[in-house]
Amino acid sequence: MGLELLSFNSNLSNQLNKANTSCYWFLKLYYGDESSFTGLSDKYRAISSVDYYGLVSSWGSLNFNLDPENFITNQNIWSIDIINTDNTIGGGRFSDLLSSNNYENRKWELYANDENLSDSDAEIITSGTISGDFKHDEKKITLRLQSLNAKYNSEVPNSSISQGSYNNAPPKNRGLAIPMLYGDFSIDTTYPAPLDQYVSSVKVPAVVVDQYNQATGKVEIKPDSVALHTLYTKNLYHYNDGLYSACENSNVTVTASTPVIKFSGRAFFAYQPLTGQQDAVDREP
Repeated sequence: MGLELLSFNSNLSNQLNKANTSCYWFLKLYYGDESSFTGLSDKYRAISSVDYYGLVSSWGSLNFNLDPENFITNQNIWSIDIINTDNTIGGGRFSDLLSSNNYENRKWELYANDENLSDSDAEIITSGTISGDFKHDEKKITLRLQSLNAKYNSEVPNSSISQGSYNNAPPKNRGLAIPMLYGDFSIDTTYPAPLDQYVSSVKVPAVVVDQYNQATGKVEIKPDSVALHTLYTKNLYHYNDGLYSACENSNVTVTASTPVIKFSGRAFFAYQPLTGQQDAVDREP
């Protein structure tokens, strides 16, 4: 959303024009496929039957720059502080949500309303994308919110294994980019099972983001940062010394919407074509 003259409904405009106003802000932080969001404000509010947690301790400074001669508008990166103490949201800390909800590069929306008005009088002020640069300790987390312009002219891949989002990632994987997948990477179903598991046209990388999840007892892997059309339990391989070994698919679970792959155990199997006897004889030294 670029900078433009805000046009509010008459109810909200009248309240804002008063010498004393009870205006408040509330924020939507979208995650995953952006069909869901976490609601925040500076105190608890139930707005249109949705909970908005009162965790915003500082709204920071939201500034816009306008260059009318060159028709350029720009919103600076906006930083807000969120309370991160225990038992403040979902029985835990807000930082706990960073590993379960993928907020990075997802949409945020800021709204305004007045305490004396109905929920339907709320108006959007601005929106943008959530930066993955999360900084937090046991008391506070700082979110960096970017303008929508950050979605354009940006480097790709645009999601990485950050400390705040993936605390249990292997140290060597921190800072690595999360892949972006395009195309068809399904197995070749013309082969009978179980050979179909070992035959695929192309194999693509995925990154370990949780080296061992105690709740599930599984290793967690990210093949992408946005929802995929399909993931298969038979499509998980380990590469070593020129050979791809397939994980026993009964030990694999997949979620395409998040997306995430989880596996347990050490059962990996490789398909190695056999060499004919005559060829073997011919190749003997």
